Amino acid sequence: IKIYHWTHWTFSRETYKLNHPMQLDKGDLFMKKSHIIIPKKMSPELAELIGILMGDGYLYNGINKYTIGIVGHPKTDFEYYKYIVNLIKDLFNKKVQIKKIGRGIRIIFDSKEIFRFITKYIPYYKGGKSDKIIIPKELLQRWNLTKHTIRGIVDTDGSIFTSNKPGSPNYPSIEITTSSNKLAIQLKNILQDNGFKVAKIWSYKSKNSKKTTYKVPLNGVNNIILWMSQIGFSNFNKEKKAIEILEKSGI
Repeated sequence: IKIYHWTHWTFSRETYKLNHPMQLDKGDLFMKKSHIIIPKKMSPELAELIGILMGDGYLYNGINKYTIGIVGHPKTDFEYYKYIVNLIKDLFNKKVQIKKIGRGIRIIFDSKEIFRFITKYIPYYKGGKSDKIIIPKELLQRWNLTKHTIRGIVDTDGSIFTSNKPGSPNYPSIEITTSSNKLAIQLKNILQDNGFKVAKIWSYKSKNSKKTTYKVPLNGVNNIILWMSQIGFSNFNKEKKAIEILEKSGI
C-alpha cells in the first residue's frame, strides 16, 4: 500500500524525493465486513493523521452519526488535502472527497468503525476538544512516531514565516498554535528533548473567542534546518516556504 508524501528536500547527504512512496505492511491491517480497514498497530502514517485531526480536525457523535471532519483554507491547503485524501484511503480503505463549504474546504465522512478507532487516541468531547487535546501516551514513547504526529499538527495548526528584528532582517520562525495549554507544554518538552531550541510559550485571548490561544515558537535558521532533517512537512506550501528560507540563508 503506497502513501505519497509531498516531502522532502535535499539535506546534507540525505536526498528525499518528491512523492516518495512509503509502504504499509498489509499484515498490520485488519479488514472489517464493511471493507473498512482498521490498522492493527500504530504506524508513522497513522501517527501523522492523528496529528492532522488534533490540529484542524473535529469529531461529532449523534444518533447514528459518527462524523470525522477536517477543515482547511481553499487556497493554501487544497494540494495538501489531496495528500490527506490518499492518506485516509491507504490507512482505512475509505474513499473521501474534498468539499468546498462556505469560505473553506473540508474532508468530511461518516464511519462508525473509524470513529471508534480514532477516539481511542483522540477522546470525543461533546462541545469540542481544542482546549483539552493532548498527544496520547502511546505516541509519546517513541520519537519516530511522535515526530509524525507533530508534523500533522504543524501542517494544520502551525506556521512558518520571517520577520524583521533589530539586527536580524528576515528572521525565520516556526510557530505552533493551539488552544490546549497541556499540548503546548507537551510540544515544548518533546521538541527540547530532541534538540530544538524552543522559546517561551506565550498566550493571548482574542475578542471573538472565550478560549486562550497558546503559541509555541521555534526561532532561528538552526531550528528550520533541524526541523527539515528530523520532522519535515507534508503540507507543500509550508515545505516550500521552509526551502525558500534556507536558500536565502545560503544553505
